Amino acid sequence: MSFLIVANWKMNGTRSFLIDFINKLNKKSNEFSSRIVICPPFTSLPDNIKLNNNISIGAQNCHYKKYGSYTGEVSAKMLKELGCTYVILGHSERINETDNEIKLKSEAAIKSGLHPIICIGENAEDYKSGKTKKIIEHQCKNRLLPIYGEYTVAYEPVWAIGTGYLPSSDTLVEIIKIIKLYIGKKQIIYGGSVSSKNIESLRDTSDLSGFLIGSASLNFNHFYKIVKQVEEIYQT
Repeated sequence: MSFLIVANWKMNGTRSFLIDFINKLNKKSNEFSSRIVICPPFTSLPDNIKLNNNISIGAQNCHYKKYGSYTGEVSAKMLKELGCTYVILGHSERINETDNEIKLKSEAAIKSGLHPIICIGENAEDYKSGKTKKIIEHQCKNRLLPIYGEYTVAYEPVWAIGTGYLPSSDTLVEIIKIIKLYIGKKQIIYGGSVSSKNIESLRDTSDLSGFLIGSASLNFNHFYKIVKQVEEIYQT
């Protein structure tokens, strides 16, 4: 199973920016063995773009219905037809989504042939009050356990996003152990302020299968530096 590096561009990046980024990545694809997934905004999703074997396109959300009166929404089937193979679901910036909605979206994605990357993680208040374990267990039970099929879990503590702070390796190892009790051998990746400056601090984290990268993925040179670091640290 390949190490997974997911670029979440959020509301950034035009179609021309994506095409230029992918062209640069294609030229270097023989230099890495990790699976790279680029997740641009809906408006930049390509319907015909050359991707080398270890590069994929993903989306940042989908609706759980196939069609209907859901203004502003996009179905998993539509994403699949555009060439997506992955979709990020349950990100904390998707405000007020319930665990059940995330579960339904994940099931719809799997049925449409997409691989969901399901986000879980505690907020700052829960972290400070020592409720991390309780929150993670609750999210695993309600977001993950009812789902049948292949998916990846992204542990992304809300308090870490955009702050530059990461949990310690010991803390991350403990969280991963909890998640694995519920999902077994499925991949677990980490997200939250990942950059080329701090990624090496997580090198001792066992059972980590990749990273979900936000703003650091928007600059190609910075992103590719992270890819090379992953190859050197985790793939050797």
